[in-house]
Amino acid sequence: MATSGFAVIDTETTGFGARDRVIEIGVVVLDDDLAPVDVWDTLLNPGRGVGPTHVHHIRADDVASAPTFNQAAGALIERLAGRVVVGHNVSFDRRMLNHEFQRLGHGAPLGDEFSLDTLRLARQLGLSPTNCYTLDFLCSVYRIDRAGAHSALYDALATASLFALAARRLGGGSQAPSSPWGHHHAAAGQAVWPVIADRGFRPLSRTR
Repeated sequence: MATSGFAVIDTETTGFGARDRVIEIGVVVLDDDLAPVDVWDTLLNPGRGVGPTHVHHIRADDVASAPTFNQAAGALIERLAGRVVVGHNVSFDRRMLNHEFQRLGHGAPLGDEFSLDTLRLARQLGLSPTNCYTLDFLCSVYRIDRAGAHSALYDALATASLFALAARRLGGGSQAPSSPWGHHHAAAGQAVWPVIADRGFRPLSRTR
């Protein structure tokens, strides 16, 4: 697969369990030099209650006319396929998105082998002056903009900035085998993604 670079993701969900649903996703696509080349987000209609509105600030009315995951899946795959997937506590976002793909009968395409976790990188590099590694705290330490916190897009944008900071510390960014994540790029290039037809998808954003 010719695509390279990174796809920084964040999700808002109805909860944390296998039966919970993704109700918002944000993606920031970075090239091999960590420059943003695409910014994308959408609310999703979960077909059920939206969960803890006091956390994600999404109400039932906000998602009533939003697309379903089934409708948005093709556009999401277009941004993830062939790229290293990055997130803060990325295993959670990966798990929730894989549950959504599994509901559609497409298995679990987001693999650990091509994922990078900024939470783990921050701990590895000792980026926190305390033992706190939440996204909010790290952004406050490094003066990363947190306007719109706990919306999927703005959390993805903040994570992308944190990832760039960590990459500079590690001297990484390119997809060359000698880079800190050359094997992640190799795995991303070999990953198999489902082919999902465009169903007239139109994103519905609460952030722009």
